[in-house]
Amino acid sequence: MEWLNFNHLLYFGAIAEEGSISRAAERLSLTHPTLSVQLRIFEGFLGQPLFERRGRRLLLTPFGAQMAEFASEAARLSAQAIDFARDRGLDRPGPRLRVGLRASLPKTIAYRLIAPAMAADPSLSVTVTQAEFEPLLSDLANQKLHVVLADRAPPQGSSLKLHAHLLGETDIVLYGSPALARRYRRGFPGSLQGAPLVLPGEGTGLRPRMERWLAERDLRARVIAEVDDAGVLRAFGLGGRGLFPVRDALAAEVDDSRGVVRVGKLEGLRERYYAISVERRVRHPAVSAIVANARSRLPEPVR
Repeated sequence: MEWLNFNHLLYFGAIAEEGSISRAAERLSLTHPTLSVQLRIFEGFLGQPLFERRGRRLLLTPFGAQMAEFASEAARLSAQAIDFARDRGLDRPGPRLRVGLRASLPKTIAYRLIAPAMAADPSLSVTVTQAEFEPLLSDLANQKLHVVLADRAPPQGSSLKLHAHLLGETDIVLYGSPALARRYRRGFPGSLQGAPLVLPGEGTGLRPRMERWLAERDLRARVIAEVDDAGVLRAFGLGGRGLFPVRDALAAEVDDSRGVVRVGKLEGLRERYYAISVERRVRHPAVSAIVANARSRLPEPVR
């Protein structure tokens, strides 16, 4: 009986994802010559070419594209096996879901998105890792995560083979203390000229969209504070430091708070949410539950 070299399959999968032997070698901590030799050995074993070279790029042959599916599945099973082995001392008998959470995504929205997966399978064990966007995408490509939840899609032209599944979107509403609301509600949004704002930080997905929204209307507001975390940003607003943005999907939480009132909706400005995976068609049951149930947790996605 012939046996497939598992390392060869994983090496090939890394090259297929990176589209380059050099980048795959760096990712795998191998030298370019070593990985190149291993690829030739693997192709010799299979008896068919996996790639064709076009300029400096490696493109999968039709046969290679099919083999890449096996490589992706092998990497996924390998990660699951490692999880199982490492967690045997813990009470985690059921399936695992490893979620990457972009730091700027509101935690309440993240929970709403993940909750249906936990409801669908009570034995599911969920691990949530919060970090910046690029490290999360790298971990996803390397099979360390099953899905990344974010307020933006992966950048175009990225070498990582990732797919963004639109989950939904929400309007953005400005809130403020009663005194600020009385002052800036009249004539809104033109009244925002020179208004004090508490804004998300530069690295968040919402910040550049808010700046563009203001610029398109020739409005120059005063930035009183810049805060990455939505909860801390809301605390600044509750303290009366300035007008602050709230996702309309979470507005009910703010409406129940005393000391702030709605000033106005930023018409035409919406924030979108994505589930990012390595698969175009999601196969992980828990990730499928997240995607399928997003409409009941967020406004309906735009088509």
